[in-house]
Amino acid sequence: MGVKKYNRCVFALLLATMVFPLSSMRVSAADVSVHASIDSLALWMGEQTRVRLRVAQDEGEKVWLLPTFSDTLVTGIEILEVSRPDTVKLGYDRLQIDRSLLITSFDSGFFYIPPFRYLVGDDTLSTEALSLKILPMEVDLEQSIVDIKNVRAPSSAWWLLLWDNMPLWGWIVLIVLILIAVGIVLYILYKKRFSHPAEPVAPEDLLPPHEKALLALSQLRDKKLWQEGREKEYYTHLTDILREYLLGRFGIQAMEMTSSQILAILRSHAEAKLMNRQMKEILEMADFVKFAKMRPAPDDNEAAMRNAITFVEETRPEEKPEEKEGEKGGTAAEDTSGKETQSAAPEEKKEASADDTSESDWEKYGFSNKHRL
Repeated sequence: MGVKKYNRCVFALLLATMVFPLSSMRVSAADVSVHASIDSLALWMGEQTRVRLRVAQDEGEKVWLLPTFSDTLVTGIEILEVSRPDTVKLGYDRLQIDRSLLITSFDSGFFYIPPFRYLVGDDTLSTEALSLKILPMEVDLEQSIVDIKNVRAPSSAWWLLLWDNMPLWGWIVLIVLILIAVGIVLYILYKKRFSHPAEPVAPEDLLPPHEKALLALSQLRDKKLWQEGREKEYYTHLTDILREYLLGRFGIQAMEMTSSQILAILRSHAEAKLMNRQMKEILEMADFVKFAKMRPAPDDNEAAMRNAITFVEETRPEEKPEEKEGEKGGTAAEDTSGKETQSAAPEEKKEASADDTSESDWEKYGFSNKHRL
């Protein structure tokens, strides 16, 4: 019986030494969890995927990944990149550490990836084992075999040589020159866009509206359009001259109005009201010629020209008193040179005042003096 009791005690002691270390290992390892996964279970040859490793532990706990990664994970699987550890706080003094391995393979087949081991103090923890299947590339047997291309010579483009050989200060100088060139181009474009040279002004444009109109009527008469059977063109130019005169003299936008609209405005205009009859005859005749294709008699054509001249002469602005006094003073100064001419002047003045008609003004502003502009 003593031997049996002794054997039981020894057995109990051995059992205690075996159980207590195992329980202590589970407690220390229970605070750390490890996990491994792979993004793809099957790849074509040459494709890439990532193996992801995750560790959850307490703050301050030291956990070491036992293998030191090289360029090969297992035979046939290459490691292209090992990421840096990414730490995330989970709360309650817990941390999560993630890492990933970028892998690829150029051999077809089924590959077994053994568990990854972590060292926690004196304990060792292991992740799940992984597997990866690499599929061979499909080959089209109907296509002919293509030989390997020859080695290409390096490019001799000047910009590549410039990129490889120019120092930093050379790039700075080149950028400055480009900015200067761009500035010059923008300045030239700005000058062309906003600095147009002043267009030359014709001498006729400097005349007052009534003189400009009389000059245009004189030029229209010299063209002899209706004598050549071009009555429509004749009346078109005649009415355009009068419309431009109304715009310059009274500010009436006659170029955009019909004949009835022009006559309605002239009836309400104090200065042009008395001459509305001449304008009405001209516009009515012009409308008959342009729209009804009527061919007026030569007397009607001449009457239209006379009415236009009369309308311009009678609606011209009156001369200012200062100008009249200046003209009188000038004539008085000229007449002081001789009393004989002053005594002979009354009869001439009467004749001049009697002849101050539309025809004399026509000769003044018309064809006879247009060459002096």
